[in-house]
This record gives sequence, C-alpha cells and structure tokens, in this order.
Amino acid sequence: MGELYLELTVANIEDREKQKEIPFLVETGATRAWITPQDAEDLDIHPVGEVELVHADGTVKTFPYGACWFDFGGETIAGNVVIGPVGREPLVGTHVLQDFRLVIDMEHHVVSRKRALKAK
Repeated sequence: MGELYLELTVANIEDREKQKEIPFLVETGATRAWITPQDAEDLDIHPVGEVELVHADGTVKTFPYGACWFDFGGETIAGNVVIGPVGREPLVGTHVLQDFRLVIDMEHHVVSRKRALKAK
C-alpha cells in the first residue's frame, strides 16, 4: 500500500506569521500529530504540558506537546502537537484528520473531505 503524506501548514498559536509547511506521514493508527524538535524551535512552539502515549510495541512514553494552528486547503483549526524525539518524522493522526473531516483511502492513496461532521 505504501505511505501517504499530507502537506499541512503549522503556525505558532500566538503569532501566525511564524508558520511552516510540513509534510506529515498519515498514520491512521495514531491519535496525535507530531513534529520534530527542530520544527517546534523554528515555529517557536513551546511545551504547554506532557502527554503519555502508548506506542505500537506497547511501551508508554511521556512527550511534551504545544498548541498550534493547522491549515489545510484554506481551512484552519487550532490543535495540539506532540514534540517528538530527534529522528522521528512528523506524522498526523486521527485528531487532526477528523477535525479537517478527511477520509483516507490508503489503498488508492486518496485524501478526500466529508461535507460535515456528525453533531453527536
């Protein structure tokens, strides 16, 4: 099936002038979005807390996260982004994908958008 990447613009929550287009690996098995420490530094995104995450191998690790803006296709959402360890590529999980109403078809490498979210 291969890998699928999604270009998102990430901006500092307090200063949208500090923004960067980042290619994110789409990871439908993950909940959070991750950026590199270098991206966080470039965007001046500072940790506002820590989150424990369970990895695919069952280990639990704690990572810092910060607040940011995500932009895709002219739509902007506020969100949290995990500041991953050095060597970890940016990835986007279900929180951001759902907020943008994106449907991922890994078999055909297609990203489409739903018209609306369910109000429940």
